[in-house]
Amino acid sequence: MQLIECAREAGVTPDTLRHYLRVGLVIPDGRGANGYRAFSERSVARVRFIRNALALGFTLKDAEEFVEMSQRGTSPCPRARALLSERLDEQARRLKEATELHLRMQQADRDWTRLPDGIPDGHSVCSLIEGAAADVKRKSVRAKSSRVRA
Repeated sequence: MQLIECAREAGVTPDTLRHYLRVGLVIPDGRGANGYRAFSERSVARVRFIRNALALGFTLKDAEEFVEMSQRGTSPCPRARALLSERLDEQARRLKEATELHLRMQQADRDWTRLPDGIPDGHSVCSLIEGAAADVKRKSVRAKSSRVRA
């Protein structure tokens, strides 16, 4: 099959498949009589593997490492487990930070509806943001001091 057919069957764009070819993640099975690169179901399976890896938070570099390990006869599964565990912890941290940011934004949105627009006086850029920053600082200091006492 040609590149466009392989990409369609694997669920990626032709440009994505071309990128995988450039970085060496997918290798065509040869060339057809017309000179076009030829791909097999094995190529489709490789692209689907890459898509699945990316969907689980792995990088293209990770996928390349897994493929190389597999080609050497070494199971990449232990490495995948270890990386997934690390990434899961990191993702939990990011999620916590994003949730905290979302809550701060909601609070600012509620607070700002009651506050007037400030007029620049040479010392202040935007009193809404500066007031919110001071409030965040106070909450941060209180949170740290309560952890110290605990």
